[in-house]
Amino acid sequence: MGGLTRETTVGVPAGEVFSFVADPHNAPRYISSISRIESGPQGTPKEGQVWQAEANFLGRRSTVTLRLAALHTNELVKFSIEGEPQATLTLRLAAEGQNSTAVSLHLDAPTIPGVFLSGLMGNLLAGDMARLKELLEK
Repeated sequence: MGGLTRETTVGVPAGEVFSFVADPHNAPRYISSISRIESGPQGTPKEGQVWQAEANFLGRRSTVTLRLAALHTNELVKFSIEGEPQATLTLRLAAEGQNSTAVSLHLDAPTIPGVFLSGLMGNLLAGDMARLKELLEK
C-alpha cells in the first residue's frame, strides 16, 4: 500500500479513542492539515456523512469536503478528502489490553509522489500522532 503511515500507542481504551477520532469536529485538534470544520452534521457521526473543512496542504489554504468513508466501531475510521489534493486518511485501532490502544494513521494522496509525500508530510503526521496521544491521555 502506498502513502505514509505513523503509529503510536495511547493509554486509553479503544472505545474512547474511536469516539474521539470518529468525530470530525475533533480533527482540527490533532490533524495539522485541517484548520477547522466549517459546516456539516452534528451529533453521532455516521458513515457517508459529509463536512466542509478549511485545510492547509503544503502551504495552500483551501476548502475541502471531508467524507466519512468507513466506520467500524473501535477498529477503523476512514475519511476521504475531496479537494486539492485528493487524499484518504485512515485511522486503525487495536486494543492492547483494557486501557491501551495502538493507533495507526495512514495518509494516501495518490497525486503526490511518495518521496515528496514522505519528505513533506512525514514529520507533520508524527506530530499529529503526538497531539492525539497528548489529547487523549490528559
